Amino acid sequence: MDRIMTIFAHQDDETFSAGGILAKYGKNAVAVSVTFDEKREFEFKKACEILGVNAVQLQNKDTVNSNLIKKEIIQLILKFKPNHVITHVDFDYHHEHRAVRQIVEEAIEWASHTTSPDRQAHQVSSLWAAETTVMIPVPDIFVNITEFNDKRLEAIRSYESQSHKGGNAFYSRFHNTRTTLRGIQAEVLHAEAFLSVPIATVGAFKPKKYLEYL
Repeated sequence: MDRIMTIFAHQDDETFSAGGILAKYGKNAVAVSVTFDEKREFEFKKACEILGVNAVQLQNKDTVNSNLIKKEIIQLILKFKPNHVITHVDFDYHHEHRAVRQIVEEAIEWASHTTSPDRQAHQVSSLWAAETTVMIPVPDIFVNITEFNDKRLEAIRSYESQSHKGGNAFYSRFHNTRTTLRGIQAEVLHAEAFLSVPIATVGAFKPKKYLEYL
């Protein structure tokens, strides 16, 4: 099975945005939280345990030091060697979500370069953008998460510190409705939708130098 890595700004983004696909990939998935909030530390660990995935908590208070965060993410990509990376859409209204999206794109590029003699490059195959706080108008990737929906909802409920936002059980209701809608589009009960982000997978500094089209 391919390896999935989610890289999101905050503890809870991974579950709200991609909890179903994380549960689907289990130990072949790594959930990375870029920023740290003590109130959510236990909740993040608990959610990842429910989903059955590896949890990586970075210690950044915010996303201001983008160069440091980029270096951290490059090292994580080289360590776990994910085939697919999932992060935020670039039109999210939250500035830290948008910042992480840009950092992730740059980290994927630099992790793939063969110009560093002290490490072996890794080329991520694809980058997907997820629905965190906004919906994607026209998604082009749908993942059937029907079998893992109950586990995803359980993980969402573990974020008790966020449960007051939006009214009673807002996150559970919103994200359950969202995956139901995406399921209708994909002709399954529940699905998560993503937007594919173009990334360069060949080039002069990359492991693969060219592609044969014909």
